[in-house]
Amino acid sequence: MKYPFKRVIIDIGNYFFVRRTIKNNMNSIEWNKFKLRVDWIGRIYTVVNLPPEVIYSPDTPEEIRPAYVIEESRPLNEYLTKLGLSEVILPEITPIPKSISYLITYTPSFQRLSLRWIFYRIGLILLIIYLQYKFGFLSWIGGLIKSLFDVIF
Repeated sequence: MKYPFKRVIIDIGNYFFVRRTIKNNMNSIEWNKFKLRVDWIGRIYTVVNLPPEVIYSPDTPEEIRPAYVIEESRPLNEYLTKLGLSEVILPEITPIPKSISYLITYTPSFQRLSLRWIFYRIGLILLIIYLQYKFGFLSWIGGLIKSLFDVIF
């Protein structure tokens, strides 16, 4: 049996774990060594600059640049694994326009919780409130359940 609400609770717990870990390690030596920054959502990000030999070498194709960035981010990934964040964050590597740098963003991963899930639940609650206000929906459902129990038992 699936329990989607349980998965949402786990997602929220993981998010608060990420926020707490960030807060506890924000001023550590290793955090500053990797020049990590955090935004208000809880994403961790840093910039990796490509060296001139990767950029200006004629025999190095452009497709090798992300591989170099991944190789350079390996110590950072090991540090985040040491903090216990490797299972609850997802990395994203994007090139910075008009630059020789790449932005690495680590975002908390949500398996079930999403804006769609939140808006669906809010819409459902608003619909129930409207039906209750307009038609006495909940009292009608309560009366229906009571009459069913009276018939069965």
